[in-house]
Amino acid sequence: MKKWQKISAAIVTATILAAGVPSGVGAQAASVPYIFDLSQSGTLKEGSRGENVKIMQRGLNREMGAELTEDGIFGPNTKTAVLAFQKTKSELKNDGIYGPATHKALSIEVNTWGFSNEVLKVGSRGEAVKILQLGLKDMSYNVAVDGVYGPQTRDAVIKFQERFPSLANDGIFGPRTKEVMDKVLND
Repeated sequence: MKKWQKISAAIVTATILAAGVPSGVGAQAASVPYIFDLSQSGTLKEGSRGENVKIMQRGLNREMGAELTEDGIFGPNTKTAVLAFQKTKSELKNDGIYGPATHKALSIEVNTWGFSNEVLKVGSRGEAVKILQLGLKDMSYNVAVDGVYGPQTRDAVIKFQERFPSLANDGIFGPRTKEVMDKVLND
């Protein structure tokens, strides 16, 4: 992770913790690391102003390369960037309005590493394994990024798990290991 990404993640994490948003233990909805509390306004749309708009603009700049001025004003350029982000997610309505579904999707993009929800173990293959391997490599574990969950990846996962007493040292990348690794990579 680049230094600016680590600093941004730390700032976002501190903002989340200060806002009292759940950190991810329990129900699936609570596991989303929201970038701000949208419940105060429900939606952000053209004409909206404030700190939440500024945070959203920062997220769109980071994830979409939107090149928005982070001024807290939801103008035509911000609407265009929201619409462009929505078009990258098939589950989102393409309306340029930043509502709960768009908020959840952008929050996940900004505050997670992008791990799959599937359990990964020796024999697993594919893009989900590559993302795990990239995360391990980012934490300086010696793994090849080849999309094959073999002994080298298993051993790196075990070494990671050994750092946290709450994790089983089984070499399986399941929900609990994913949650902890996501937090480590985004702090």
